[in-house]
Amino acid sequence: MEQIQQKPKTSPKDFFLNLGAIFLLYFLVVNIITLLFQTIDTAFPRSLAEGYYGAPDISFPLAALIIGFPFFLYLSRVLHTGEEAEPAKRELPVHKWLTFITLFIAGATMVVDLIILLSTFLRGDEITTGFILKVFAVLIIAGFIYGYYISNLRYKGVKPIKKYFAYGATVFVIIVIAWGFSVFGSPATQKAMRYDSERVSSLQSIQYQVLEYWQAKKTVPENINGLKDEIRGVTVSVDPRTGESYGYEKLSATTFKLCATFEREGGKSNVANRESIPKPVMIGGIVSEYWGHDAGVVCFDRTIDPTRYPEAMKIPLMQ
Repeated sequence: MEQIQQKPKTSPKDFFLNLGAIFLLYFLVVNIITLLFQTIDTAFPRSLAEGYYGAPDISFPLAALIIGFPFFLYLSRVLHTGEEAEPAKRELPVHKWLTFITLFIAGATMVVDLIILLSTFLRGDEITTGFILKVFAVLIIAGFIYGYYISNLRYKGVKPIKKYFAYGATVFVIIVIAWGFSVFGSPATQKAMRYDSERVSSLQSIQYQVLEYWQAKKTVPENINGLKDEIRGVTVSVDPRTGESYGYEKLSATTFKLCATFEREGGKSNVANRESIPKPVMIGGIVSEYWGHDAGVVCFDRTIDPTRYPEAMKIPLMQ
């Protein structure tokens, strides 16, 4: 009488090991792509003025890769060791479901990625270096994952193949992390860039306050303290590191100078777009005036064009 082969049962340990490994995989892929995209945007900006006054925060994706990737390798090793000891574990429902779901997502990602590339070309849009790098980054990552799981199904977890994929993934992650540091610099560099970005933001805010003052009084304030308004609770920004006031000098009724001490050079590539006429700061948007600077004390001369700004609305006094 032919013996009926029993299906392997999924233990709680098997379930959480497989689920934990696949969760870490998705988590790491998202952070690798995030880090790559931010690095590409900084190394190959779409416009000269974009992303030039400060770098995006890459601390989380870097920390996720540095901490999460070794854990992923460890979980994968535990799973592979268990499969070698008990080959039936490869037939566990949870293992198969997660494998085929991942294959579907990786395959769909590659197809969509290529569709985006082709549709961009057919529309006649500019295909920049940064765009091409992003497309290839997604294609390589998705293709690597697809290839790994296909080979795992086809060769039933042959150890040398798993080892080659593990080595390849490790080298790729190290390259991504190293490239991120090479573009964005060390943590100290990142901190300096954030301070400089805050300084530019503060100068933009002060410039807008000066413009509002001029709209109300047809002259810029004599000193920076003239911008304070206790009734409205308006204060003037100070340097984020030293807490000192920014430099300000009235040159005429419509011209003034703003100064700050920067830690690094930044934003100097858009010198062709330099303007001395201030524009209002757009909340949640990007201002268009030039704020390129060297390291050290840098001053910005600003001139208000009276024809571009209406008078402030006057509130009538109560009788």
